[in-house]
Amino acid sequence: MEEKIEPLLIFGFGNNVSTNGNLDMISQSIKYDYLFHNIKPNAIGGIKIFTKNDPYLKPQKYNDITNLENKLWTELYQNLEFLLDQYASREYLLGIRSLPIPNNMFPEFDAISPLIENSTGWQLTPVAGFVDEELFFELNKNRQFPVTDIIRRSPRFDEKYSGVTIQNDDGYTPEPDIFHDIQGHVPFLMNKEYADFLVEMGELGYETIKDKKGLGDDLVAHNLKRLQNFAWWTYEFGVIKNHTGTDVFRRVANDMDYEIYGAGIISSLDETKSVVACSKGDSNFSMFKPFDIEEIVMTRFDYSTIQDRYFVANSMEDIYSEFRDNKNLFRFEG
Repeated sequence: MEEKIEPLLIFGFGNNVSTNGNLDMISQSIKYDYLFHNIKPNAIGGIKIFTKNDPYLKPQKYNDITNLENKLWTELYQNLEFLLDQYASREYLLGIRSLPIPNNMFPEFDAISPLIENSTGWQLTPVAGFVDEELFFELNKNRQFPVTDIIRRSPRFDEKYSGVTIQNDDGYTPEPDIFHDIQGHVPFLMNKEYADFLVEMGELGYETIKDKKGLGDDLVAHNLKRLQNFAWWTYEFGVIKNHTGTDVFRRVANDMDYEIYGAGIISSLDETKSVVACSKGDSNFSMFKPFDIEEIVMTRFDYSTIQDRYFVANSMEDIYSEFRDNKNLFRFEG
């Protein structure tokens, strides 16, 4: 697989532009990286990161959306629409159908957010771009999901990174865009169990970064990376077993052994096609491994290409319970 996909820099680590010196110091720590396996050089330079001390809020100006931006959204959405209808999980299908997320124009945050709030208490928080770890976790624990209004390949994306060499095309962007945020993540926020799970992830991340136990920067960084690994292999690039019951919500029955729930897969045409091809034996690029939370939290990843493995959970409920029963894995004390 040569074509890259959109990377999801969820509370990421790398040589990025941040005004928070303490977090930057934490993020550079590699003291305990020897404990991980599948270590990858994940640093991407030049990405703008917003902290709580920056003007990170950026309300959507829906009337300013251009025809080009609507066209870009339409192409991305419609290329994936029928694949996801056949292969995405029940939670995703019910969520996408209950929200005003159109397939032919930009979604409007103010139309979506009240419906999510009414369902699970979450709200969309429009932000200027990638937010740092502390802000990300603080928003999540308060049931606020950060979303950006910029879409890949758009002039606004190019303007944001004027003077910086940043890849910006169909298959790859250096930070999450509106398509990933809204089309990939937001439908799941309509599901109470999933929404509560994300709150707990936010609470744990915030607890970790505040370091009330006084573990120090190196252990904080290590535990954040463990949580990052878990998030990556679950709600970003996770699959569950196909128990066929979801077929009642599909136009065409799912003919592979898995259902997709990871937003990183859902928002990437190449990644979705790869999952399907590998599941059916038409490609051997990626392997499907049993869900093992101890292995997951210690496995790093490469966010610049198709994933070479997927951890298969029996159900979404099993993912939630495994996380809740094993929080000690994210509190390593050396």
